[in-house]
Amino acid sequence: MSHLSIFLGAICLLFAANARADTPILLAVEPPCAQLGTTQQITLRGFRLDDAAEVICHEPGVRITLSGTAEPWPQDKTKWQIGATLDVPATMPPGNIHLRVRTRSGISNPRSLHLNRLPILAEAEKPRDRSHPQPIPLETTLWAHLPKYETDWYSLTLVKGQRVSLELLGLRISPTYIDATLRIFSPDGKLLRETDTSPLAYHDPSTSFVASQDGQYLLSIHDSRNGIDQDDSRYGMGSDCLYVLHVGDFPQPTALFPLGGRCGTTVEGTLSGDPLGPFTQPFNVPAKPTFRTGPLGALHGAWPFRSAETLYPIQAGPDGKPVQGVVPLFFMASQHQSVAEASEHATPETAQRLTAGPCAVEARIAKEGEVDWYRIEGKPDREYTIEVYARRLRSPLDPKMKAFPNGLEALAVENDDRIGYDVDSAIKVRIKSEGCLVSVTDSREYGDDSFGYRLTVQETTPHAVLTTAPIETLTLLPIFKTGQQVAIPRGNRMVVLLRTLTEDGFKSPLKIGSRQGSRRLSKGVKAEVPEIALPATFYPVVLTAAPDAPLAASFIEPIGTTPDEQTIEFHQEIGMVHGHPAQTAWQLKIFRELAVATVEPLPFALDMACESARAVAGTKTNLLLKIRRDAGWAKPVTVMFPCPPPNCIVPMIEIPADKAEVTATLEIDAKCPPGRWPIVAVATDSDISHLRNHHWPYFSNNNAVKETHGLNWVSSGIVSLDVEAKK
Repeated sequence: MSHLSIFLGAICLLFAANARADTPILLAVEPPCAQLGTTQQITLRGFRLDDAAEVICHEPGVRITLSGTAEPWPQDKTKWQIGATLDVPATMPPGNIHLRVRTRSGISNPRSLHLNRLPILAEAEKPRDRSHPQPIPLETTLWAHLPKYETDWYSLTLVKGQRVSLELLGLRISPTYIDATLRIFSPDGKLLRETDTSPLAYHDPSTSFVASQDGQYLLSIHDSRNGIDQDDSRYGMGSDCLYVLHVGDFPQPTALFPLGGRCGTTVEGTLSGDPLGPFTQPFNVPAKPTFRTGPLGALHGAWPFRSAETLYPIQAGPDGKPVQGVVPLFFMASQHQSVAEASEHATPETAQRLTAGPCAVEARIAKEGEVDWYRIEGKPDREYTIEVYARRLRSPLDPKMKAFPNGLEALAVENDDRIGYDVDSAIKVRIKSEGCLVSVTDSREYGDDSFGYRLTVQETTPHAVLTTAPIETLTLLPIFKTGQQVAIPRGNRMVVLLRTLTEDGFKSPLKIGSRQGSRRLSKGVKAEVPEIALPATFYPVVLTAAPDAPLAASFIEPIGTTPDEQTIEFHQEIGMVHGHPAQTAWQLKIFRELAVATVEPLPFALDMACESARAVAGTKTNLLLKIRRDAGWAKPVTVMFPCPPPNCIVPMIEIPADKAEVTATLEIDAKCPPGRWPIVAVATDSDISHLRNHHWPYFSNNNAVKETHGLNWVSSGIVSLDVEAKK
């Protein structure tokens, strides 16, 4: 072989090593909706999708097949797009599904796609103004873009007495912040109604009405903020602002009563708010409680769209056949004994007596200024949690609760918002022998038959939830945090950093495992799970992929088990739409499973050893770090320590391109609990200056130059340190 051939071969190998496309980012899916029981073409767009291998879906049942290979997006060649075929069974439940792109080098963030029974219609290509609206037939789901400063115009042809229901999905489906306003104009040009929020959909508009005259009704849709958040580089979405509009003659009640029931029972519900009048519909209460995932609160500083149980209304049409609505109502399943509201309990003297069984009262604030009174009777000197479920179940009620544990003359315990960004109420009180008076009202003194709520009473018990923690501790970008999805390079390791959030004194150590019957790790991937004998905040699980492990993705469901066999659920909140102020997540999705993928090898790996297996609280010890680099790859690497022992500190450290070994100092706080603690280090292909750049690293991409920073992560194995108490 000639020297020239050897040289060209070496160049090809080096190019192949550097051609790795790095972590993919999924920005948008178009159309963002699909009809149940059909096959549909979709386009997925984002950064670094050029080596896309498959599209995976969190919800089982949907089949997705890639169509060809990715290509640069003509409107912005820094982004890639790829087509796929979506096959949706008719048996799938309506609602949002969540897609990710697995490339050969990573796994993307999730994006939402909406499923429902109506046929799909795309927006017209030509601009639409008031003089030239796009006609929409009834029983249609329309999807469209909404660029800055644009108003979209549509028309409906109705006959007098015809019902029409409209629901817009903006924040619940768009990758970019949108505060949509829907206006309806009657045939004579007058504004019939305007809506930009609804109790059922939070920030999205929804309405239903009966046509008062024959003719053409106009609809206008605009962003109340004129799209000023769309091109904010911190969120990286560009103008990918999408919405979905359901239009049809289907039932669209706005309230359900009661708002739940005991697990495993059947409840006869009254559905009200539809312009054709109220009707009844039974619903089956699931066997598992609805809000069982513990005190996650608002980790992202957001108003979460809580995952309650859905009830799609069904009503007989003019021909007697059942017609199903596309806008769900929401209810709650719980183990509480369900109790009906008393006919009269408007004063402390007539307060409804409740035993802390536990029990749940199905009640309403039925008129303006109404106050409901209860007397809670329980075991003396025991603490009880009294909680209102209203906005979490999409009731318009903004509850305010007061408790009088020492009588009406004494100071009341008052709660308006349970926690930040959660407008329901909760109070913990100690019950005396004579009981405790509790009042519930609307904080604004509003009220009508739609202002339903559930008041639950139970003895306070410690509880917890298992979730994930982000790895990138110094960035201001919450959208695509590493740790929300896990990529394991072949022949390398990556950590799943599990975090416990506790409430009411939960102090049990957990044994980490996976739920029986849940999906397994991909072939060739093994898990290293630490044994921690003490209660801990973090539980690192290190996943190792064999050098020949197939490139594949899977969903796993971690669980924690206490020594008394109590199961701690896994619950991952991911912000789907971000905007002002201060990186607020305006739409959160709760996932029960964690996405994990085996990807192409990386040119570096991290090893760690502890200088000593034992240390005393209040002292220091050294961690020995070693970076193994492939030949021809010389870049700086930044190492972080996401889960040091409690109250201990290990500073982030940069390993220069010309060094392979460094030492990090672990400062062990004097208050560190004695015991065996696991330590893990993570490394990323970046220097510290890039990590501290708030534009890092997602939005300065260029397809022609593959120079990116901090997109790839590996971890060390688990090192255990026995901490002894300070003498």
